[in-house]
Amino acid sequence: MASYCCFRKSRRPSPYMDFTIPRFRLISIQDMLYLVLRPEGEVVVIEGIGGLGKTWAARAAFETARNSNRFDNYLWISLSGRCSRRRCIEKIATCLSIDIGEELLSSRIRVMIMEHLARSKFLVVLDNAYFVEDNILRYLGIPDPREQNFGSKVIVTTRTGRATAVVKPMIVITPEPLTYQASYDLLHEKIGKDIDPDLIENCFGMPLSLILLGGALCDVPTQEEFRVLIREAYVAQGPKVSVFTTMIRLVQFGYRRLPSVTARLCFQYCLNFPDDEAVPIKDLIILWMVHDLIPETRGYHEANCIGMEILHVLSKHGLIHFEGEDHIRVHDVIRETVFPEHENGYAELYDWYIDNCIRISELFLRGNHYMRTICEDFFCREGILRVLDLSFTRIIFLPQSISHLSYLRFLLLVECGHLEKIQHIGALEKLEILKASGCCSLKSVESGSFDRMSLLEILDLSKTSIECLPSLAACTKLNKLLLQDCPCLSEQTTETIRFPFGVSKKGAARNLQLGESKDLVDWMDMHWLPCGLTFKLSDRFGMSISQDVNQTSKTYIHANHANLFQSLDKESTLWLNCFRKFHIIISPLKFDETMGNEFIEPKTKFSSVDLRSSDFDRFLEVNCVSITNDIEGVLGHAVLISLKSVTETDEVWSLNTGKMTAAQELWIEECHQLENLFLVEEVHVLSRIGKLHNIWISNMENLAYFCQGIEVLTSFSCLMHMHLDCCPKLNFLFPSSLRLPNLRSLHIRFCDSLKRVFDEPINAEYALPGLQTLQLWELPELSCICGGVLPSLKDLKVKRAGGTI
Repeated sequence: MASYCCFRKSRRPSPYMDFTIPRFRLISIQDMLYLVLRPEGEVVVIEGIGGLGKTWAARAAFETARNSNRFDNYLWISLSGRCSRRRCIEKIATCLSIDIGEELLSSRIRVMIMEHLARSKFLVVLDNAYFVEDNILRYLGIPDPREQNFGSKVIVTTRTGRATAVVKPMIVITPEPLTYQASYDLLHEKIGKDIDPDLIENCFGMPLSLILLGGALCDVPTQEEFRVLIREAYVAQGPKVSVFTTMIRLVQFGYRRLPSVTARLCFQYCLNFPDDEAVPIKDLIILWMVHDLIPETRGYHEANCIGMEILHVLSKHGLIHFEGEDHIRVHDVIRETVFPEHENGYAELYDWYIDNCIRISELFLRGNHYMRTICEDFFCREGILRVLDLSFTRIIFLPQSISHLSYLRFLLLVECGHLEKIQHIGALEKLEILKASGCCSLKSVESGSFDRMSLLEILDLSKTSIECLPSLAACTKLNKLLLQDCPCLSEQTTETIRFPFGVSKKGAARNLQLGESKDLVDWMDMHWLPCGLTFKLSDRFGMSISQDVNQTSKTYIHANHANLFQSLDKESTLWLNCFRKFHIIISPLKFDETMGNEFIEPKTKFSSVDLRSSDFDRFLEVNCVSITNDIEGVLGHAVLISLKSVTETDEVWSLNTGKMTAAQELWIEECHQLENLFLVEEVHVLSRIGKLHNIWISNMENLAYFCQGIEVLTSFSCLMHMHLDCCPKLNFLFPSSLRLPNLRSLHIRFCDSLKRVFDEPINAEYALPGLQTLQLWELPELSCICGGVLPSLKDLKVKRAGGTI
């Protein structure tokens, strides 16, 4: 076994480094990552006291390995001192998508894990382990990487020497405390000010201590207050006793330094979640809201905004950290310091409620894997209950007594995989949120369940087997309806969903997410749709939809083929309400490669040359599908249109540009079959309407003509800006019979065969009378633009291989 201390000053790593070196050699973090990526199968332990950066190091190794795509399976298992072996086995099985059933013994689950991992090259991280049993990896069903001979890895982070011994590692890494300079840099980055050297040295180079100290010292408005706070920090650190003692004192100091009682109470509530699980942000904010920890909110959206602000404050002070975009976690050292048994714990939370005369009633059974049934009369005496969380349990049905919960505001049934029907909830008139996402066995909601729920804001039935919905006509405050990834929804679903007229008129429903595009068949029957919705109508999209992306009443649609829009007629009244503003994407591909993982607003590509150009309210993107008549209605209303890699539609291949009667800006990229951009009749239509101002053409391998077949004098009067890029077969751009009286800017780049801008010599005063900006880049064959002098030209840039002239 080799042991190392890392995190000293980095040096350049060598891919051929020999790691069979003596005990306790110092290595850099880069070299530590090479331990994970080298081909040998082994167990690696990262050992040290809490707050030293063990999890950070493991996470860096995990992400590096994932980005290198060296393994078949990647498992990150978060543990704690209270996490049982059975719970650890279940976590591993869940990560591997193994159905462990209801009554399977640990030994059987262990065999299933072993069979799954034995056939693959895996990377398993067991974070914050407290194992004491010999041969613990075998007990958990994890094959020995050395025996497997695939190059698999197991990384274990732990605070205990006993856990290190029982996993029998080949390599032990102990993170080295930060140097004084590194400590100073970390603090200076966090607070933006210089502080006393003694204050830094008193942190012993512990990353968590420095983060907590920096969080307590940040956001101080005046220098005098900062000096006072520095003195308080010295007092808080106290005399040097031990590294861990100082860290605990800094946790308490940082907690006291939180800017408000609300922030402290919200942080305390985070400790209500299991220490081996990340806390889901959405559920946490909901619970803050129901307990009135977030004051003066007028609905879920406002509560969510305030809740996110509080989370960012807690993160800035170092008391929590974000895990991905949807979860937060509390460091175990912080949890152990500010825990219910300690002086500040939940006693403060309880006292605060008593002082403010607030009665809290909540039943929190989340994660009880052994609960399958609830007694029929269980809720008969629980009338004041306002929150009921049964998420991640194995309940099969809801008892009839749930109808007695007349004050219930939140009903959480997330990932109740055995729940088959939601019933007996019709009397819950004060219900605001019902979340049942991930209930894979859920097939129906009892008819009439929502007839009295006038306060319902969020209904989440995504990733369920639901087949139909009862009427939602009474839900006048409905803000979100989530039905994506519901494969059993019938084609008549949209006919059974009935919003009240008030919802459509006021636009209260801001987020409607449905499943695959086959679930919507007739737009003409859905006049009730309000504006500002979000449709996720493609089963192949990998992107997420931000909660806050839609604050402008814009409708968002993700669809994987154009047939969805076949009944969306150009004259439909939906253009006056639901589609007053829209962003529509039609693409069969996962669009992560070009758009990232989140739906974002587009920015115009012409803003640098046209100061009046701005973002558009009606945006259509078509990618890798054909331009058919199904989307004629959308083409006629879209102001900004992006066409990328569109495919052949008919024998005479065109883009139906004549249907783009509302378009002001057109982007065309990688349409490699296209030889001619505009037909003659399309130019006539667009010129008569006069709205297409900007055209961007890029990477068109076979484009030979901008507009072919124009024989009589024709004016393209609306066109103002044009950008042409990478069209290698283009010999000339415009026919001499085409007039462009209002063209202000023309950029042509990397068109290797372009010889002339016009096919025949033409007087510049007639051809381009208004051209002000002309850029010509890397055009080796270009010999002529047009005859005479361009009368309005102000900016000319010509760039060849030899330089700019």
